[in-house]
Amino acid sequence: MTYTTYAPAVVQAQGYAPKTSGYTPAPVPAQKYAPMLGRVPNQTQTVALPKALTEAQIVFTIINSEIAKFKRQGQNADAKAIKLAYQQYYAGWTRQQILQAAFALVEIYDQQTRQWRLIANEQELRSKQVQFSKRYHYFKNKRAVA
Repeated sequence: MTYTTYAPAVVQAQGYAPKTSGYTPAPVPAQKYAPMLGRVPNQTQTVALPKALTEAQIVFTIINSEIAKFKRQGQNADAKAIKLAYQQYYAGWTRQQILQAAFALVEIYDQQTRQWRLIANEQELRSKQVQFSKRYHYFKNKRAVA
């Protein structure tokens, strides 16, 4: 079947001639309430920056990133032991120190180079945290139902 069977045929209909000589369009009355074009108020809307990640969220991201590294390398890691060790290690650190540690440890998959690389900014850290958080809550809810 070809596409020509679906295309409309260009056929001149016999005996049909458009009749436009007797038609006159009706005048359009003016609107009762016309908008005032020059008086649009300046509406500036500030975009709210996302809330900064807490220390617990950053540590959570570091822990899950390290567990994911072990899994990618084919090692069988004890997730609970790693979680406890990292939580104890980062206890008492300031947010800035934990953030620097995250930049040195958390990896993200780069689609252009098709390789894992360290995160470059807080936006990438936030996206990785959201990814881990969604996965955590999915499996947490799945275990609760079962």
